[in-house]
Amino acid sequence: MNMQAPEIMADDSEQASSLPAVTSQIEDIVAARDAALAKITEAAATLEAAYTLTDEANAFARKAQCGRKYWGIDRTHNKHYEHLSQQGFDAAQSVETYRRQLDASVWSYLLEETGIRDLMDATGSREFDQGLREEVPPVTVQDVRATFETWMCNADLTFARGLAVAFARLDSRFKSHDAFKLGSRMIVDRAFSEYSGSFNRSWAEETIIDVERVFAKLDEQAPAGRGLIQEIDADRRGYGPQQSLTESRFFRIRGFMNGNAHLWFTRDDLVTKANQVLADYYGEVIPDAAPKDEDSAAFTKRTNLPSKDLQFYHTPAKAAAKVVDHLRYQEGQHILEPSAGTGHLVRPLLEKGHKVTAIEIHADRVRQLREHEGPQCSVIHGNFLNQPANPIYDAVIQNPPFFRTHWMDHLRHAYDFLKFGGQLIAIVPASAEVGQSKAHIQFRRWAEKANGGRSWGMFTDLPTESFAEAGTNINTVIFKVTKQN
Repeated sequence: MNMQAPEIMADDSEQASSLPAVTSQIEDIVAARDAALAKITEAAATLEAAYTLTDEANAFARKAQCGRKYWGIDRTHNKHYEHLSQQGFDAAQSVETYRRQLDASVWSYLLEETGIRDLMDATGSREFDQGLREEVPPVTVQDVRATFETWMCNADLTFARGLAVAFARLDSRFKSHDAFKLGSRMIVDRAFSEYSGSFNRSWAEETIIDVERVFAKLDEQAPAGRGLIQEIDADRRGYGPQQSLTESRFFRIRGFMNGNAHLWFTRDDLVTKANQVLADYYGEVIPDAAPKDEDSAAFTKRTNLPSKDLQFYHTPAKAAAKVVDHLRYQEGQHILEPSAGTGHLVRPLLEKGHKVTAIEIHADRVRQLREHEGPQCSVIHGNFLNQPANPIYDAVIQNPPFFRTHWMDHLRHAYDFLKFGGQLIAIVPASAEVGQSKAHIQFRRWAEKANGGRSWGMFTDLPTESFAEAGTNINTVIFKVTKQN
């Protein structure tokens, strides 16, 4: 990238600058935490001993009562009586529950004190809190230092990820690395209830807070949090649809009778910074496609001459599983994988019992694919775009090249290999769904026509950073059409 994204933490010394205040507290925090656990462990042991004595007392009482019980008034349900006994008390389990609550509270405090939570979008923050519900790591000096030093070193990535997620929620075009740039105005659909006129708390509030948080951090200011929401609420008095106008330090927000809101960004310098962060986070796709006139020989090493190479973005296992799940359930289908790579989609298809034909242009990857060759799998070494279309396949499943619009050429060619009723399922950049270029619009028109005039269900989002392990943060979607007769 030629564009350098602004760093939220400018250099290593500044990156660590938020840590000293916490670092000086770590020993005290852990010491207090350890003391609390020691005391609660002692208390639990004392309670356990006390309840044992209570059980012994009750045994003597039953002997003294000779099996009789006074029914004039049943004092066994009096709270003071019940406090003497605790059925099923487990000292170890109670101490562990106490520890989990204590450590979760400490981790949450440290996340806020270091400013890391301010860098997260609402979804990331919620996922962190959800993680503490399921598993709470013990708070130790070593773990706290290691965890937060890692978080501070990754502060820029955390912020960039949060920015990308926040704006993708605001406008679907932000899902693409190349389809949209932040401009002077954004539209928030259904920000307010069309009946009561109040905020749609389910998502609009989080979206507004996230957007304000991004601009505040870019301006090196503290986020307003719900303060901005309170300002908007104050400008929308009464019940029912209404217009409103709120001025904040970064935005002018106008609410409309139909429930939509328009946001005007009043700081062009921050808009530029936000676009730089998005560009750096998504990055550029390195060429990963062979042109149609290139044959496989160019990618094979010959004597002392180097072979050509292409950037390879393999399909991560979770993404591959989601793609295969979109396949219509039918045993023993004949499936074409025309961008087979090293077999990340081939393997799950074979495991499902399907017959697979795999095509790959790169010789080294073909050698790996041949490990799967057999009665259920055939491998073709060649350029898929040069293969003559033969409509014999029940499905084509692929992760085509992402570079520029090469994926369009691959998908159009792949469609011609399908039987009538066959499925074309592919992982493509999110720009396939939201791109506004002439090529993207024409592609979606072709796809809708190829799918029998239906556009619903053609695109399904994959989770953010689904391809991070493959070397790109580009948002991706699953594309699916069925060939019509």
